[in-house]
Amino acid sequence: MVAESYYETLGVPKNASEKDIKKAYRNLARKYHPDVCKDEGAEDRFKKINEAYSILSDTEKRRQYDQLGHEAYTNASKGSYSGAGGAGYGFSSDFAGFGDIFDSFFGGRGQRGGPQRGSDLLMRVSVSLRDAVFGIDRDIRVMHTEACPACDGSGSANKRVKTCARCGGSGQMRSVSQSLFGQFVRMTTCTECGGRGKIPEETCTSCSGSGHTQVQRTVTVHIPAGVETGMRLKMDGYGEAGDFGAPTGDLYIEILVEPDTRFDRKGDNLETGVEVSPAQATLGSEVEIETIDNRKVSLKIPAGIQYGTALRIPGEGIRRRGRPGDLLVRVVVVTPKNLDGDLRELYEKIREIEIGAEGKGSTSKTKKGFFEKVMGR
Repeated sequence: MVAESYYETLGVPKNASEKDIKKAYRNLARKYHPDVCKDEGAEDRFKKINEAYSILSDTEKRRQYDQLGHEAYTNASKGSYSGAGGAGYGFSSDFAGFGDIFDSFFGGRGQRGGPQRGSDLLMRVSVSLRDAVFGIDRDIRVMHTEACPACDGSGSANKRVKTCARCGGSGQMRSVSQSLFGQFVRMTTCTECGGRGKIPEETCTSCSGSGHTQVQRTVTVHIPAGVETGMRLKMDGYGEAGDFGAPTGDLYIEILVEPDTRFDRKGDNLETGVEVSPAQATLGSEVEIETIDNRKVSLKIPAGIQYGTALRIPGEGIRRRGRPGDLLVRVVVVTPKNLDGDLRELYEKIREIEIGAEGKGSTSKTKKGFFEKVMGR
């Protein structure tokens, strides 16, 4: 079954303007907001609407979504995790959490209290241009905090917690000071519970009551074909552990595509060069070109080719989605050096013929000969 695209979720065409996308989102968000719609599945639908708008309302995210396609964008990295696993872990090719966008449009419902979510992590991964063209699986090591297995992240040996007596469960301490300008109230993090509002009944000896432990894991990342420098893959739930009862942060993997000695990237196309002699350029020829995956393909050089002309080999460029890009082969005419024997004599005859032709008026005296035009650069 083909997944619904973000455009289909919002009910807009692919070429919809920002105004149309915003209007469609507002209408759907009002209709399916959980506080308004009590139909079964309304909350899930509302989340999908939020997700679609978070991508299509951002110019850069929308551009990359259109380039990669829905499936590659949302499932860019279906990786595996060696070590402790758990529900809620998965990959998507997002670049930031979208949150509840409805709040920003219609006033919101106030800041949520409770346990704090874990921090996000950012790692940078370098890949070769070839790996960026075809995609690759990479194993990376991640050092992060996880819930302590001995106490399940509660920080308590008996896995029971109680309300902090110092802050009354608020996680904050309130102090009042008086000045010439009136009364000032200062809020600080509770020093007893560290802002959690709860403290363990019996301190866990494995984590000293923090509820967290530092571990190193190996994550298998599938880097999709067509990635560019600066793109980020988001792995849900692989960041730092949150407070007891709060979700884990996410892991962002930023891609750096290394330069290649043979090929340059031009959008979805690759570009390389081929050297030919003046004779090959004049009369035409056939040469072998090596593709980025080291295959040999034949390329016909047409007669009279000029220096710097780019010839196209279809389908040998970036494999992103749909029709792949092309390989552009730029022709470089190379002047021979240190001519000896028959070859030098042949070039001298060609020069004499060109000069003779100019002297007889068959060509304009201001018009350059072939070698002057091609090789004079």
